[in-house]
Amino acid sequence: MNSDLASIERVGGSLCLDFVNTRASHFDPEAREYLAGYADLVEWLGGCEGGLDARTAARLAAAARAHPRRAASAFAHARSVRDLLQRVFAARAHARAPAPADLDAFNREAAAALAHRRLAPGAHWHWYWDEDDALEQPLWQVLASAVELLQYGEPARLKQCPAPDGCGWLFHDASKNQTRRWCSMRMCGNGAKARRFQQRRRDASD
Repeated sequence: MNSDLASIERVGGSLCLDFVNTRASHFDPEAREYLAGYADLVEWLGGCEGGLDARTAARLAAAARAHPRRAASAFAHARSVRDLLQRVFAARAHARAPAPADLDAFNREAAAALAHRRLAPGAHWHWYWDEDDALEQPLWQVLASAVELLQYGEPARLKQCPAPDGCGWLFHDASKNQTRRWCSMRMCGNGAKARRFQQRRRDASD
């Protein structure tokens, strides 16, 4: 596995938020990108709960190798939608409505993605995608997750790792009292605590 992909903490609590969090920071324009191309996108989704199963991941990886230009276009589109989702969910995390242009864009993307979803009968009916080898399928899954979270998620539990010490990652706060502040203590919380401690020591010595 790509070492950058292996190092990503999946702290969002849903597929769409973890996808948004594939940039090291949303506050730093020079932040590292964890996903460098379509192959990374497929590999990353293969390691996510609710992502791609091994067979589908292998099929999409093969399709990408056979059609590199289409794969590059699909990846560029995914990056663009990731930025859109970041803006939509960051607004919601701060109890704001998204910008009208972002809401219109999200509705277009969601409608296009969900148009490919079909129901299959069985003991428990289930959704499936109508094109098994469509290079856009990873993005369809992310958008389906986003629609579900916006419909059924608890708005008060959607949070953003705060500036200036945090990274801007988005996450679902599942703590009992909704007191979680950081994306994770390892990534941002411990560093912020250490910086505050050092600042208090400097202030006390002045």
